[in-house]
Amino acid sequence: MNDSSRGPWPQRLLLATDLCARCDRPLDRARQLALEWQSELVILTVRDGPRTPEEVSSWLDRDGAAQAFELAARRELDEEFQDSGLAPSLRVVEGDVTDSILEVSGAMQDALVVTGASSEDSFQQLILGSTVERLARDLAHPLLVVRQRTRGPYQRILVANDFSSAARSALETASRLFPRRRIVLFHVLEDLAEPVAGAVQEALAASERFLDDCPLAHGARAHISTFIGHGSVSDTIARYALEQATQLVVLGVHPQSGLSRMFMGSRSEDLLQHLACDTLLLRSREDHDDG
Repeated sequence: MNDSSRGPWPQRLLLATDLCARCDRPLDRARQLALEWQSELVILTVRDGPRTPEEVSSWLDRDGAAQAFELAARRELDEEFQDSGLAPSLRVVEGDVTDSILEVSGAMQDALVVTGASSEDSFQQLILGSTVERLARDLAHPLLVVRQRTRGPYQRILVANDFSSAARSALETASRLFPRRRIVLFHVLEDLAEPVAGAVQEALAASERFLDDCPLAHGARAHISTFIGHGSVSDTIARYALEQATQLVVLGVHPQSGLSRMFMGSRSEDLLQHLACDTLLLRSREDHDDG
């Protein structure tokens, strides 16, 4: 399954989940991607305390409680993946959620991390708080945050473009991971309340030059179109994604890029809350090589 000749996709998917009902969406997407890419699927769940009244009395016996929890989780996964063609492995660890994701993923090469919101506060922070900022900053692998139900492979993808090296890496990665899918390269003229023909044409020309400099596979450009929006970056991207039924928004993260400052700064929560679709966060190659 992990033969490097099989394609340019991640060899491993790490699904971070607490296995609750609200985590069905990221689990379904991880399963779909693992089958599409023929990747190994590793499921990580983090225990930070008793989850049921029955566990409270046995919590002092941490080894016994952990074994019971892991046994129940493995049984559930066996039923979930029965006849799916996948045999995911399970990792159960104790401690801080973010630290655990970073530690487990750090031992993996060529991986993609998948997660989503759940009823647990610690996992909810993955998309609405400081945890996503830390993962975007420190995680060496791509981070996929899943919100939508899985109804087949991703077909309509948006790559946010601020003309940075991070955006270039995001476009190249999106094109490589999802070949022959419709990709919209989206730039926002944030200073304009209304579209101005000259500014739009200039931005379109800049987008074409940006595409010329991107290391895309042969034939990939035919599936990429450029689009120029105007107004607030968060509102414009979120509105377009909703109106066009976009399934995945890809965002490049780099400490020096304007787009990264948006996510790592005060507007990160705003955009992530506004987006109704799945989001893929990618560190630029330059940042990855440096750190």
